[in-house]
Amino acid sequence: MKHKFKSAIFILPSLLGTSFLNAETKTTEGTKKSFQFPSYSEQSYDEVDAVSYELPYQETGFHVTGQFLYWQTLEANMVYGLDQAGRANGGDPVSLLGEVKQNSYRWDPGVRAGGGYCFSAETIDANLEYTYFHNEGGDSTGLREGRVLKSIFPIVTNPFFGPLVSMNTKADLQYHTLDLYATHMFQGSHSFVMKFLAGVRGAWISEGANSYYKTNYLLIPFLERVVKTTVQNTWKFSGAGLRAGLSMDWFMFWGLSLHTEANLSAIVGRFRAKQQIDETTGYRTAKTFPSDTRMIPSLQLVMGFAWRKVFGALGLKVFANWELNMWDDLSQTYMYPTTTADAASLVGSWVRNSVNIQGITAGFTAEF
Repeated sequence: MKHKFKSAIFILPSLLGTSFLNAETKTTEGTKKSFQFPSYSEQSYDEVDAVSYELPYQETGFHVTGQFLYWQTLEANMVYGLDQAGRANGGDPVSLLGEVKQNSYRWDPGVRAGGGYCFSAETIDANLEYTYFHNEGGDSTGLREGRVLKSIFPIVTNPFFGPLVSMNTKADLQYHTLDLYATHMFQGSHSFVMKFLAGVRGAWISEGANSYYKTNYLLIPFLERVVKTTVQNTWKFSGAGLRAGLSMDWFMFWGLSLHTEANLSAIVGRFRAKQQIDETTGYRTAKTFPSDTRMIPSLQLVMGFAWRKVFGALGLKVFANWELNMWDDLSQTYMYPTTTADAASLVGSWVRNSVNIQGITAGFTAEF
């Protein structure tokens, strides 16, 4: 009995030590499996990391993407007139009496196309993308009973001209970007992938906004001759700079994933603008061509969903995102104080504003 008891005493520590060692080994192995980057040589497109989704990355090879854009430009610096109450008049010192009228852009389609090559999931994925978007907009206001229309730009007035009978505006935005960048992927778990982005960007953006103001020529009223003032405000910007960003993908179930992305660019380039104001009478109020070199910061935000499926050697992903592109200090217009729009003084100042483009981005990516 004593020998058995002694044997148990000696055997128990060894069992505990062995169990502790095994537990430590399992913990270490479990830690490695949870946080170590997966071994790509042991995996293929036909295998799955979890029962809910297939491999979220391309190991190596070419890939192409095509995207349909349905965007709208949002810009605050597009005011062209005032629709005032009847008690107001063109020389009213209370200049902001009435409804401010401004241009608004409609929703228009665009396109983005690109391709690249993934050297390996542990190194970099090189990409080249081109984005094209053309947006048009406008607004119009007619004279209503008991109301007075007023231009925020200087127009010629004399006793032979009647009040403004209508005013309208048309705008046109051209948007081109070319991006060359590389991404590096980090996979924190079987359902979370993060990518760092760095590269260069070229941008060619232009906008033309024309405002038209009509009044009657009272000297010969029966001819109903119309005097029209045309205000042209145009600008162009072209430049290149650096781009950096971060994207995250959370793979949920059945191949679905949640995607978020943020990119920051700093573009240095040449800015050229023009403002010209002409009357049908032949009188020209303004004509100026300012230009300068400036740096434009740009922020891109993307959020949406994607679905990915592997068909043999082909990986296919379809996605739909909401995208916002903000370009700071890009729009520039010479604005006149409304109290001097009908007076002899034409002193005003240049106003800079941001150009924001937002909307739906949907498309596909094919991996070979």
